[in-house]
Amino acid sequence: MTLDFDRMPSLVQPRFKGGQGEAETRIFQDDMGKILRLTLQPGSSIGLHTHEDSCEIMYFLSGTGVCLDDGAEVPVGPGLCHYCPRGHSHSVVNTGTEPLVILGIVPNAK
Repeated sequence: MTLDFDRMPSLVQPRFKGGQGEAETRIFQDDMGKILRLTLQPGSSIGLHTHEDSCEIMYFLSGTGVCLDDGAEVPVGPGLCHYCPRGHSHSVVNTGTEPLVILGIVPNAK
């Protein structure tokens, strides 16, 4: 199966997971989980949240930012991958001047 995010409907979500600004998401979801492309504009963020029932893998495609990973601030950018195991918390902030584009995979998402 090939996923073409550019052909998927775009959903703009203000204060995504309690964050700042807006997140644009394009999501594929089935009974096994979800795969999404998420775009944060400069100054926007994903709010701090805990993965109670699943993990999340984030691969950073473009832009720069900071990931709050169980309380530690970690710079992120193109080519880096962040893993948030089940039971752990994270958030992401676009600290750059360009959109921060993320490929996210959430197995077993409900």
